[in-house]
Amino acid sequence: MKAKRKVLVTILMIWMIVIFGFSNQNVVSSLSLSDKIASKMIDIVVKVRGKEISPLEKANMVKKMRVTVRKTAHFTEYFILGVLIFKIFEMYGVSNILLYATLFCFLYACSDEIHQLFSDGRTAKFLDVLIDTSGSVLSIGYLYFLKQKNFNKTKELSQND
Repeated sequence: MKAKRKVLVTILMIWMIVIFGFSNQNVVSSLSLSDKIASKMIDIVVKVRGKEISPLEKANMVKKMRVTVRKTAHFTEYFILGVLIFKIFEMYGVSNILLYATLFCFLYACSDEIHQLFSDGRTAKFLDVLIDTSGSVLSIGYLYFLKQKNFNKTKELSQND
C-alpha cells in the first residue's frame, strides 16, 4: 500500500509540474501550441470528410477554434488533477474528501493563474479558475458518486447476509 501511495503522489507531483510548465510558457509559445492542436484537429476532420480546404480557410478555422482548444485544455488538466487528488486523499482516509479535494484543486488553479502573471504576455483570468475548478469538480464528484454507490452496494449485501 505504501508503494502505491508513493507512486500516486509522484504522479500527482509530475502532473502539477506539467500544469506549471504550460502556465510558464510565454504567450507566443502558448498560442502556438493551441494553434497546432487546432490545426491537427482540422486536418483529421478534413481527412474524414474527404473535402479539401484552402490554407486561408484553415487559418480562419484555427483562429476560431483557439479559445475552445485553450479552455478545453484547462478543463482537462484539472479533471485529471481532480482524479489524482481524490485517489490520494481516499488512500490517506481524508474525511470530507469532496470538500478538501475540490478546495485543493481550486487553490492550485488560483496559484496557477497568479503564476501566469509572471509569464511573458500572459494574464490571470478568474474565468480560467472557474473552468479549472469545474474540470476537477466533475471528476471528484463522479469518483465520490462511485464511492458512495459502492459503499451502499456493500452495505446492502452485508444486510442481506
